[in-house]
Amino acid sequence: MKSTRLVVIAVAFTVIATFFSLSELHNISAEHASRDQAKFATHTHDANTKGTAAQTTSEARKLAGGVSSASSGSQSTAVTTAASSGSTVTSSSSSAADSRKCFMYEHTELWGDVVVWGTSHKVNSMEECCNACKKYKPSNSDDYECNVWVFCGNQEQCKGQYGQCWLKHLAHPEASKPAKQGPHVPWTSGTLDVDLNANPGGALAETKASPRLFHVVTSAQGSAVYWQVRIHYYWFKKMKHKCEQDGNCEMGGWTRLLHSGHADDLMDELPTMVVDPLPQDTVEHSWYVVLNRPYAFVQWVQKAKIPEKYVLMAEPDHILLRPLPNFMNGNTPAAFPFFYIEPGKPENQHITMKFTGKISKKQLDEIAPVGNSPTFMTFEDMVKVMPIWMNVSIAVFKDSEANQAWGWVQEMYGFTIAAWLGGIKHVDLYLNLMAQPPWDTNMEMAPGKPFYILHYTYGMDYKLTGEFTPGKFGEWRFDKRTYSARPLPRHLGDPPKGMKNDLVRALINSINEATAALPCWDKFSELGHLPKECNEKPGGFLALEAEIKAKAAAAKAGA
Repeated sequence: MKSTRLVVIAVAFTVIATFFSLSELHNISAEHASRDQAKFATHTHDANTKGTAAQTTSEARKLAGGVSSASSGSQSTAVTTAASSGSTVTSSSSSAADSRKCFMYEHTELWGDVVVWGTSHKVNSMEECCNACKKYKPSNSDDYECNVWVFCGNQEQCKGQYGQCWLKHLAHPEASKPAKQGPHVPWTSGTLDVDLNANPGGALAETKASPRLFHVVTSAQGSAVYWQVRIHYYWFKKMKHKCEQDGNCEMGGWTRLLHSGHADDLMDELPTMVVDPLPQDTVEHSWYVVLNRPYAFVQWVQKAKIPEKYVLMAEPDHILLRPLPNFMNGNTPAAFPFFYIEPGKPENQHITMKFTGKISKKQLDEIAPVGNSPTFMTFEDMVKVMPIWMNVSIAVFKDSEANQAWGWVQEMYGFTIAAWLGGIKHVDLYLNLMAQPPWDTNMEMAPGKPFYILHYTYGMDYKLTGEFTPGKFGEWRFDKRTYSARPLPRHLGDPPKGMKNDLVRALINSINEATAALPCWDKFSELGHLPKECNEKPGGFLALEAEIKAKAAAAKAGA
């Protein structure tokens, strides 16, 4: 009877958390869908709102302590960057004191808050427009500088806009897709010191230096992700094998960080570290189990002994689409930018500064639009940042305004604020690190820019004709939340033939391949746990893996 009550309570908490997450994701999805059609403000926000580059307050220091017609506007959806190569613009007239590089993108119009209007600012060339951006000085030291420019240099196409040079500011240019792009777009855009087409790993990747191995840590807890992590690990192993076959592989070890406090029946299948959940007497958070994650990583950095210098934090609902390189350039963290993480947004600034102390707008710009996953960091940086992340996340959770404003993603805000407090003032951002169907549709973000991770966080709804029906339950649908209490079955039905979303199709194929390969998945789905006996042989990549291991064991025995 007691165990029945516990199951009922556990299911109730799961339902509450799932309902809350669905509500949050509906809001996020609606915003995601509307961003492309949004009309962005053409002015920077109120110049009278002046931040002060003051020192961090004592409260913030506690958090950072130990374990206890050029379009303009804010960031748009994370979908595509410039298709043309980012060529570097140089000019003999540029100031010798300004060494910033100017990257140029033809047939592209970039977003940004306007600091100089092109209607009253005309120049003769893109070089002049680039130099104007470099030389622009705001009237107030805390106002935004120029880091994006947009120039119209084709007289036939530009007509009355010919020669216009718009100077703009965008907090994270590499986190936003262009406003317009393609052969029909007469505008040429540029960015200062940020190459929108930078390759993962930067110059280090291009020199084919010795592989910089990274360790993947996937945090997990609860029935909702219990089956997801098995599929996740299947694809990690398959892509690591391909990576090693291709050569110069940087994929190292993998760990499931299980923050339930007790072992489960997947321990033999998945390399796992079991850690404790955040104690309820620290803060009552039963409806928000995500708060266990920062505390889990605090324990991991204290206990883990790994050979790799670098770490990728991942989640169970990530599927690798291809072998994954180390995205870091040197020791600088690298991450996927989330359009809805906006610490410097005007309505968020005062909330952010509850945890950072009073800081300037320029300092707010330094706080990256990221969560902890997917994020690459050095293990050394993680040792510094993880305790701060835990402290900030608890403080955010306890603050009613922050809790309400940031909702289900508050722990992501906690992470990026903690990284900034921990001394990380820049994160390299890569939109093509991760795809999020159904909003992303193709296997490549742009030519030469393939997606590496598929994140299936959103529901996917289509009519049987293939028409996408966002916000409405489709005649064909897939949503991981359908399987929050029990693992999904094998052989999920194919999406409609008329559906034009390669990523949704790849997701269903990937899930079906993994569940077909993992022995006795039918029983696993029926029981909600691994069966005590399983006579099914592994399939797919697991069959190849078993064959490789058998040959290695035979060779070792014969040596």
